[in-house]
Amino acid sequence: MRKFIITPYIAEMFTFKLFYNPVILRKLMIQMIQLSTINKLLLFAVITLSSLAIPNRAVAASDTVRYNNNDLIPVFLDFSFHQNYIRENITFVNYVRDRELSKVHIMLTSHPSGSSGRNYVLSFIGRRSYAGMNNKITYWAPGTNSSDDTRKGLVKIIKMGLLPYLANTEMADQVSIKINGGLQLERGPLEDPWKNWILEVHGGGNFHKESSQDRYNARWGFSANKISEEWKIRVSPYFNYNERNFFDTDEGTITSKSHRHGFLGDFVKSIDQHWSAGLFVRILSSTFHNANFNTSVSPGIEYSLFPYSEATRKAITMVYRLGLSHNNYLETTIFQKDQETLGSHSLNVSTSYRQPWGSYRASITGSHFFHDYRANRVSFSTHLNLRILKGLSLSLSSNFNLINDLVSLPAGDETLEEILLQQRRQATDYQLSGSFGLAYTFGSQFNNVVNTRF
Repeated sequence: MRKFIITPYIAEMFTFKLFYNPVILRKLMIQMIQLSTINKLLLFAVITLSSLAIPNRAVAASDTVRYNNNDLIPVFLDFSFHQNYIRENITFVNYVRDRELSKVHIMLTSHPSGSSGRNYVLSFIGRRSYAGMNNKITYWAPGTNSSDDTRKGLVKIIKMGLLPYLANTEMADQVSIKINGGLQLERGPLEDPWKNWILEVHGGGNFHKESSQDRYNARWGFSANKISEEWKIRVSPYFNYNERNFFDTDEGTITSKSHRHGFLGDFVKSIDQHWSAGLFVRILSSTFHNANFNTSVSPGIEYSLFPYSEATRKAITMVYRLGLSHNNYLETTIFQKDQETLGSHSLNVSTSYRQPWGSYRASITGSHFFHDYRANRVSFSTHLNLRILKGLSLSLSSNFNLINDLVSLPAGDETLEEILLQQRRQATDYQLSGSFGLAYTFGSQFNNVVNTRF
């Protein structure tokens, strides 16, 4: 007797071929005719039962298209936040660790929006075979967005930005585009009862206590901000209080109290894509600055060499301010003043670039009081983040100030307690700080795997 043995796996394969391959179907029918009645019934039962699971599997197999992982587009994400989430939800590209390894370089910058939330500007820069294929997409994240809402929106925008590059690959056949609601969009008037104003009340504090000392800090305030195409307004009163106590010293308990209260008011009016004007109001009461109640008003004007619409990628600006201040001091100053009114002006030139090769910021500011030109200050700051070669990056930053305008310094010598606890400002004619870093990354070019353990 001829034996015909079918395992569940073979039955599944035979059932699949039975419905899709006529040649095998004829051969199988001839074999079945030669089987005994019992084996015919057994074969029929196995094929029938196994075929119940085949349609779903066949459909799934037909929907799954496999590609060589090395053929996927190499993408470099030039920003730090939400990277894990993006890699988990956009899996049809390869993520690489360096710009030089990529064919698509994605940069992201953000700035406050015209109403609430933030505008994220994603720049897609084609490299190598995609050189010259560049695009820019803006994503608005409302102020009511959670972090999860924002990252979902960024994933959607990144997918859209990658479409032109996918169109030149074998994966283009698997891409479908759907526009919900049709192509007609009629934009109605924006209804905003708050007129772009965003208000915030904040407060907080911290404390630390042990047997020999304790310290307390409290901060609270309010802010009102409005950002539109025409106006940029910021109003913010703020309050800070600090207290430190040292116990069981030779002099008993030593208590240090300090405060910094103030008000910031910025009112900036857009003129055109290169000019803007502003009025800046400051109020300060600070033990560190010997300020009982200092007020200043400074109108200013700004010129931008590049249009403001390009400021997220490149900017060169010049700002001139003319100021008038009235100072009431906590202690008599080194110039024997308890209060005085001073006029001053300042000029600032700054530049910032964010390009595929890295980023650069630099600023120089000069100012002086009108009553004495020797009461002046010059400040210079710079920051450079440069991608030198594939995997090699350099970071440099510096700040330098020539200081001759400390008109509020209190007269008299500082006590050891004031110096150690930094209760008041000390005399100096310069400040200098800097940092540098060098990093080289090598090894696997891919950065696809997300592993959040530990």
